[in-house]
Amino acid sequence: KKVFVVLAILAIASVAQAELLATWTFAGGAGTVTENATINADQVVFGDLVRTGLGQASTVAGQFSSNGWQDGGDVSFLVTLSAGYFISGATMNIASIQGSNTGPGTTEWQLNGSSVAGSSLTRTLSTTVSWNATIGTIGTGVNTLSIVGVGTANVTGGAMASAGSVRINDLTMNGEVTSIPEPATM
Repeated sequence: KKVFVVLAILAIASVAQAELLATWTFAGGAGTVTENATINADQVVFGDLVRTGLGQASTVAGQFSSNGWQDGGDVSFLVTLSAGYFISGATMNIASIQGSNTGPGTTEWQLNGSSVAGSSLTRTLSTTVSWNATIGTIGTGVNTLSIVGVGTANVTGGAMASAGSVRINDLTMNGEVTSIPEPATM
């Protein structure tokens, strides 16, 4: 009986509860991050959104956008975790993503330059949709999370234009900042 009680306590203690870790707000075309107070929050630092290799940014309040997605550019931010810590169950949630008909038809999340399986979003219209993607585990050290255009086709199937845009609103990250467990002895 004692073994079952111990196992039950361990099972309950090991259930991870995803928390809101960070929120990005947008003003004048810039993205500013607010870190949320969570367990082990002092072990992680989130960076502001930046554009790399993209064209003109929108100055519309409440959104973050760029054009020129055919240039292989991206929108990214850094997640830096102290030694011995990682984020489990990481998800990225965009309440509203929209773009022009000449912007990328498919975008995806990448973690440290590698595609995150199942994280792509394909749009067939320039209408607004939400985008919730599971990132999974983010490890110790400096990590880059990016939104990139995939392929060369725009929303309507033609080539992306230099003015093709993507606009995002209300970006949040959820997950749990966890310490790497010490090896146990039996």
